Amino acid sequence: MIEFIGDELTNRSEALAIFGIIEIDQITFDQIERCVTILKIEVDRDKLFDELINVQSTFKEIISYRESLSDQIKKYIGISEFNCDKIEETDEECEEFIHKSSTPAPDHQQNNSRVRPDQLWAYVLSKISPYCEELKKLLCFVYSIPCSNAFTEGVFNHMKHAWTPSRNSMSIEAIASELKIRMNGKMNCDEFFSYMQNERELIQCARGAQKYKFKKSS
Repeated sequence: MIEFIGDELTNRSEALAIFGIIEIDQITFDQIERCVTILKIEVDRDKLFDELINVQSTFKEIISYRESLSDQIKKYIGISEFNCDKIEETDEECEEFIHKSSTPAPDHQQNNSRVRPDQLWAYVLSKISPYCEELKKLLCFVYSIPCSNAFTEGVFNHMKHAWTPSRNSMSIEAIASELKIRMNGKMNCDEFFSYMQNERELIQCARGAQKYKFKKSS
């Protein structure tokens, strides 16, 4: 169960990594479809395909302008001070997630500033008419900001009840595993009970003491 949840979260992170780059023209429709499938968003995939082609064509037109991409977005946002971060060398860790092109980097990547991907998407979509409704559904989900910290507070609340004075000998890994199941499990109690009835090997492992590296002092 823990490995399944971990793999699911990893797959989601890998899929959504395409929205962390500014090379919109390198994104494939297969990658977009994977995001839609993982996030379980209802969209018209035919329209989504057409919208992606339209967005990529618009992006290529924008980067062909003499004015730099960061300056264009600065004017679009309308702020006096545009926060441009210095480009750093790509970490090896990022190479696992981000789609890389075998072609040389285009001119708009050669300068010392980079733009925020969410601002870039907003700017590109503002150039397109009619508006990309299907693509907007996906982007709104990816770049959404929670309206409160209620979910985070809920995690701490679950942790408080999981790590009580009577269970203080449990390892951090055990508590972390329990929280992953609580926060990500889709089964209710009855469904989980029925599922466990057919998993005798799992029940034997749960009853065994082999997984514990220490014994509670008396």
